[in-house]
Amino acid sequence: SDWAWCWPVNRRIIYNGASVDPDTGIPWDREEPVIMWNGFKWVGDVPDGVAAPGGRRPPFIMKPHGVGSIFGPGRADGPFPEHYEPLECPIEENLMSPQFVNPVITRWDEINKNGIDVRATCDPKFPYVCSTYRVTEHWQTGLMTRWCSWLAELQPDMFVEMSKEFARMKKIENGEKVIVKSARGEVEAVAIVTQRVKPFEVGGTTIHEVGIPWHYGWVTTAMRKYVTGDKKPEVFTSGDSANLLTPFIGDANTMIPESKAFMVNVERKGV
Repeated sequence: SDWAWCWPVNRRIIYNGASVDPDTGIPWDREEPVIMWNGFKWVGDVPDGVAAPGGRRPPFIMKPHGVGSIFGPGRADGPFPEHYEPLECPIEENLMSPQFVNPVITRWDEINKNGIDVRATCDPKFPYVCSTYRVTEHWQTGLMTRWCSWLAELQPDMFVEMSKEFARMKKIENGEKVIVKSARGEVEAVAIVTQRVKPFEVGGTTIHEVGIPWHYGWVTTAMRKYVTGDKKPEVFTSGDSANLLTPFIGDANTMIPESKAFMVNVERKGV
């Protein structure tokens, strides 16, 4: 790439050696090759785990047998991959499996942790899917980056990204203040209307999704008490924490919170 680096060696597709014939280096898809052997070296993406053609070095260098697999022993919800719906979701059934949600997740919102089938799904009070993500200008919670005036100026506020279709349906203007609510709490955010987000169809039903960053909340630069000698930032950040909305659920193996899919409602502030 001429403009961005993909850590750690600027490789864009892991195990890209699987995209070529190991004996000839010819791509399986000649119209859209990922890498290919030109007779002297690999061209295209940075090759991952492949020697010269005929070297018999398997492309899946991080796997014990050198090949890809769908069998993953040692996982609490393994060994085969399965699709489960999030605990909060906009549909009544799992379209791919009779098991609706992962049966071995951890829930911290219940004392006895036995009510796995008691799920906050298809609640008309919270009809829209919400996901969380990061932006380039801030690091993790923003605890370090929110104090940098340049970064704070680029991303100063908590926002909620939404599609044009969603904004039109909810009569929300770009830049307008809105309230995002879940079963656990609410946050105030700036509406960002983009073309990146689109409605999608699930089981014949149109589903709308919004997205919020997790870089704000708690002590912001605008709330800090300054003393003599402190350098006060020229630009302040503000905004609520995304964790006010997210569910208290841990995945089956690492207890990573289920903050990528939950249900919310979005309304214009003051309406």
